[in-house]
Amino acid sequence: MKKILLVALLAVPFCSFGQTADNKNNISIGFGSQSYNGVLANTWFDFTYEWYGVLPINYSRYLNSSFDVTASTTAGNFGHCQNDPDDVQFWPDGVKKIAMKSMLVTANVAIKYKLANGYLLKEDAKISPYLYIGVGVNPVLDMWNHRVLPGTYTSLIGGAGVRYNITEKFNFTYNIGFGVFNNDKMDYGNVNCPQPKNPMYMQNTYTLGYNF
Repeated sequence: MKKILLVALLAVPFCSFGQTADNKNNISIGFGSQSYNGVLANTWFDFTYEWYGVLPINYSRYLNSSFDVTASTTAGNFGHCQNDPDDVQFWPDGVKKIAMKSMLVTANVAIKYKLANGYLLKEDAKISPYLYIGVGVNPVLDMWNHRVLPGTYTSLIGGAGVRYNITEKFNFTYNIGFGVFNNDKMDYGNVNCPQPKNPMYMQNTYTLGYNF
């Protein structure tokens, strides 16, 4: 029994954690929130504004010790309701601002740079931070008869996160991501607005993943 315990203890430092050449694929699912930044308001980092729930599903493929390629999708409500007394209710020309609420779906591909790459941190580190950049296709649906221009938009995305490798197979990830849309039409920012602004979203997500 003592020999078995000794062998087990000696083996611990050599256990491989995380997504590596031996476990090239990772799939994860979780929950999170997303918020709006556009001509109506900037609700990022302001907990007095509404935050909407979002469901993320992610897949990543190991390329080498520094890079992964990822594909992800999310779905959730998106927009801003002009019901706060501190909100500016009218444009300078007197036109009233109107709330926007929609269903936002994202379908993204990105390149992820991992800091646990053997240069900055050990590749098999328990805690693995990363950065990423990519592009997305975003169907926007008007499901509540709010003032939104439905359609399919494209976006530039980027963000950062940190993965905690629970075991060789399982991990938990926190991710903060941002997206900026290719035009300002979704929230009618190009209509009667003196300073049009392409709408943007921010997502905070928490996912449980599996390497295989």
